[in-house]
Amino acid sequence: MLNWIKSLTIIMMLININSINANEILSLVQNNTAIDKKAVIDNFIKSMLVDLNIQSATSIAVVDGNEVVYQNTFGYADIENKVAANKETLFYIASTTKPIFALTLLQALDNSRYDLKLTLAEMFPEITFDANIQADKVTIKNLLAHTSGLDDLYLTTAVSTSGVHTKKAKVKMLAKIFPSDESKLGEFDYTNLGYNILSIWYEKAFGLTWQQGIKKHVFSPLNMQNSTAKVSEAKQKGWLLAKPYSFFAPEQNEALYLTKKDNTMHAAGGVMSTASDMAQLIKAQLDISTNKSKQADLSKYIKLSQQSITRVYGKRGDFVRDSYALGWYIGKYKEQLTYHHFGAFDGFRPHLSFMPKKQLGLVILNNEGMLNDKLTDVIADFIYSQLLEEEGAELRIAQKLKKFKVMANGYREKIVAKERNYLTKSLQLSLPLADYTGSYNHPLAGEVAVTIVDEKVHFSWGNLHSAATGYDKKDALRVKLRPTKAQLVSFIFVDNTVAQLKIDSIIFNKV
Repeated sequence: MLNWIKSLTIIMMLININSINANEILSLVQNNTAIDKKAVIDNFIKSMLVDLNIQSATSIAVVDGNEVVYQNTFGYADIENKVAANKETLFYIASTTKPIFALTLLQALDNSRYDLKLTLAEMFPEITFDANIQADKVTIKNLLAHTSGLDDLYLTTAVSTSGVHTKKAKVKMLAKIFPSDESKLGEFDYTNLGYNILSIWYEKAFGLTWQQGIKKHVFSPLNMQNSTAKVSEAKQKGWLLAKPYSFFAPEQNEALYLTKKDNTMHAAGGVMSTASDMAQLIKAQLDISTNKSKQADLSKYIKLSQQSITRVYGKRGDFVRDSYALGWYIGKYKEQLTYHHFGAFDGFRPHLSFMPKKQLGLVILNNEGMLNDKLTDVIADFIYSQLLEEEGAELRIAQKLKKFKVMANGYREKIVAKERNYLTKSLQLSLPLADYTGSYNHPLAGEVAVTIVDEKVHFSWGNLHSAATGYDKKDALRVKLRPTKAQLVSFIFVDNTVAQLKIDSIIFNKV
């Protein structure tokens, strides 16, 4: 008890948070007044969010064995309308969808004539793939473990951001995949592509959409009643969805325009869930030997999904990554073998982790994706250090928070100033604005519309849109089709006439 209160007291004193009086807390302890760990976590999180002036939501669940020993939600699901988030608020969980789909696929395979050795060529005999991708050697296991050595221009973008795709179009996009410049077959290279490919095959092989599959094989058995892979379902049921925010946006508390729709929910990152439901997933991972009822059926698949598949070299924050299983990174964290998977998308940065030997697990969901890239790690550090009774953690975390606050505020000022500077840049265009407007098409990527809105060049591409700002390159413009990521759009001329538009490596022809 005293260690917990001492930790909180030192942290509050060092980061100059005035909402809690350290002497009063110590006095309560000395007088044997009961202050539990839940209150300590509550006070730490609340004070930290106040000190950093964060109004977006953070939802946390701590698992110990087969019990959720702590759960609380802070901040707003909708800041503008002051709609507080609660334990039933749904957050987009981005790439933490991967262990869910991997678990789904493992169950489907076990009840079929297929297995993890099935090759890409065998999955799609109707497609003539580029011979260099070794379609007869790339297996389901490679696709799940990010060791396929594959890359693409169209599929991952279509299903995650633009939303421009159909069932037939996705197969055509799949036929255009090519060897990665970054990795070879058998080498780890994290990507959404493998899971996107497998979702196409899953639907063809098993007669279910991948969304139906995860509901059948994961959500239902684990009693994850407030999870969905369809935004329309969440809205139909009246569930509260957390809006996306960015701490570094010019208007910090204004929701980002880009929200997930059914056509951008995909098997590599397409679930909305609550901290309560995700805690159910962590509980199943921790105690697979004693799960009862329907959960017992999952134990062998969970064991399989936790087996190391490929070597990984790297870290994410303090989380060491030595290997990758089927949907989980594996490595040491605080000297403990830890499984984890994080995610990132505009306005969201989820965290899932668990320590099998210690029977501890953590879920952190939020609706701010930039500051939380680091803040989520601080929260995990605090909670795990206390659960493990780590010596000296309070001073280290306090110092980390002080630096973090300075970094966050300073970085925000620079980013906002940079964005405002782009607004003043003149457009380096060779021809009148009207010559650039119109429709630009690509047979797989779809249509990009270029218009003039409020005297600004405006781009629309499926679910994406952005006003353009100037850039120091002739006939190129800067856009933010994704609100937290700037892109360069270039125009290509033929006979002094605008003929094409290039976004990343995709070239659209003007109609």
